[in-house]
Amino acid sequence: MKNTKTIGEAIVFLLVLMWVYTFVSKAIDFDTFKRQITGSYLISGTGRMLPYILQAVHAVIVVLLMVKAWRKAGLITSISLLVLYTGYLLYILKFAPSVPCTCIALLRGMTWENQLVVNLIVLPLNIIGLIIFSFNRPPHSTIQTTDH
Repeated sequence: MKNTKTIGEAIVFLLVLMWVYTFVSKAIDFDTFKRQITGSYLISGTGRMLPYILQAVHAVIVVLLMVKAWRKAGLITSISLLVLYTGYLLYILKFAPSVPCTCIALLRGMTWENQLVVNLIVLPLNIIGLIIFSFNRPPHSTIQTTDH
C-alpha cells in the first residue's frame, strides 16, 4: 500500500510540474499565446476569452492537485483537459487542412506529433493517479474494548 501511495504522489508531482510549466511558459509570452489561440484553426471562433480561460484552468488544476482534500477533483480536471487537448491534436493532425501554431505544445518548438505522444503518456499516468487516490482511503479506526 505504501508503494501505491508513493506512485500516486509521484504522478501528482509530475502533473503539478507539467501544469505549472504550462502556465508559466504561456504567461511569460502571453501576447503570443493569445494571438496564436485566437488565430488557431477550429478554436479561433471561441473568442478572445479562451486564452484567459485556459490559463485560469491551468492554475486551478495546480491548486487542486496540491491540496490533498481537492486532489481527486484536480486529477479529474487534469484528465478532462488532457482529453480535450488530445482530441484537438488528433483532429488537427487527421483532418485540418494545415497544422497551425504550436500554442498548445508543452515545450516550445515541439511538433504536434511529439505533443500527441506526450499526451498519450501523461493521460494514462493521470488516470492511474486518479485510480490510486480514489481507492486510497485512510484505515478505519478500531474501537478497542477491554474485558475486565
